[in-house]
Amino acid sequence: MSSVTTTTFPTTLAYYGAGIIGFFTLASFGMKKIFGCFRWIPFSRNDLSTNVIQDLRQTLSQRDAEIAELRESLSTAENRSTKTTRELEASRKEIEHVNRTRTNLEKRAREALVGKEALEHELGTRAEELATSREDANTIQEALNQTKTLLDMRTAELKVAQAFLPRSDRYAGADIMKMVESLNSEIHQTASIMADVFSPDLQGPGTVLGDGEVGLHEAAVHTEEILGEGMAKMLQTFNHQEENILLQIAFQASMCAFTEWIMDSWCYHDRDSEVEAVLQETYEQLRETEEQPVSARWRILTRKYVRKLYPRVEQPNLAYHILAACANILITSGLHESEQGLLDKLATRFADRVALIVERAVHLNNVIGDDITSCEFVPIYCTPDVAFDPSTMENATENGSATAGHEAIFVHNENKILCTTDLGLLKAEKVHGEEGTWNNTVLLKPKIVMPSGLTASPTESESPDWRTQSLHGEREES
Repeated sequence: MSSVTTTTFPTTLAYYGAGIIGFFTLASFGMKKIFGCFRWIPFSRNDLSTNVIQDLRQTLSQRDAEIAELRESLSTAENRSTKTTRELEASRKEIEHVNRTRTNLEKRAREALVGKEALEHELGTRAEELATSREDANTIQEALNQTKTLLDMRTAELKVAQAFLPRSDRYAGADIMKMVESLNSEIHQTASIMADVFSPDLQGPGTVLGDGEVGLHEAAVHTEEILGEGMAKMLQTFNHQEENILLQIAFQASMCAFTEWIMDSWCYHDRDSEVEAVLQETYEQLRETEEQPVSARWRILTRKYVRKLYPRVEQPNLAYHILAACANILITSGLHESEQGLLDKLATRFADRVALIVERAVHLNNVIGDDITSCEFVPIYCTPDVAFDPSTMENATENGSATAGHEAIFVHNENKILCTTDLGLLKAEKVHGEEGTWNNTVLLKPKIVMPSGLTASPTESESPDWRTQSLHGEREES
């Protein structure tokens, strides 16, 4: 840009100079012509013709006009030259400014190039560092994954180990003993009310209307399975209208038998079911050979998954067994009514009470089976005809004996119990390091009835009038 402007300026000046020179040349030439004419004309004014003078004047005027025009052109040229000079000066300054700016930009460009090269070098360094960091991160992540996998394995192992470590029992022995006593009290009250309600309707040896002796026989067989042969025969020959205590004892004994089964059951299946038998036998072998925490944890886990495998037995179904046993006792005792009719009556009157008994028995099943690991709590129910052991049993009629002048019942078996009326509770603690060795403590003795606690005054003409000694002192009123 600067080279073009510099070339244009001398060229324009040359044009203007040539014009001025031409102007002066033309003026000199004109003056020469004029003075030449004067040389050939005689210097006498009279000799000059008017035409010549007129031509000269005209020529002179033309020359003056040309001179004025040239002057004007010269002035214009000078103005243009001045303007051009100013423009050239401005252009020069602008060129200098542009050159300075270009120099600065070139300098900044060089600096930017140097900075770019430095940044590219730093970027390369950072890229290498990033690649190294990524490799390190991958290594750390892999180590973290391995650590996490190992942690999960150790956590699982710890959970397994914790499952077999001793843990605090949720209930103390005194708490469980109170639960059993509360259950016994509820059973006693329910049996007493049942005896009071149904004893007036008993009319001697039982027969079942419509079914004949077959119904009585079936009821007696079921009753004998639960209460034993001796109690079943006594129920058939006892005058229950005069004294209903034997009926109450029978109800209590049957309820104790079923609630003890509920408390001990694994899944509330039939007492003789293969599932219950296999689980109980396996557990018995395990608890004899393994340490207490191991066998207790096995018990808890087995109960947990058995409940998932087998459908839950509803409480009304459990209560039905108790009501059915009571109906068979009533039929055996001489109530002239069908089994289904008795079941309906019992359910209508005693469904809530029996449901409460079942509920407490199920709760004890959960407490003993799921919440105790330091030892074993076992409900005690004494089956009929086992030998009486005063160290583990309590005779409910201990303060009495055969009434004077009367013959005692079953004198030949007076050391064997008749039935159980109140459940007991045993605490068994495994001796550490000794297989099959236990420390057993009877926290609550089961209450039993002995044959010697019942006396008779038989006659030849009628069924004997069995009289009993009171259980629990005086009878509780409902």
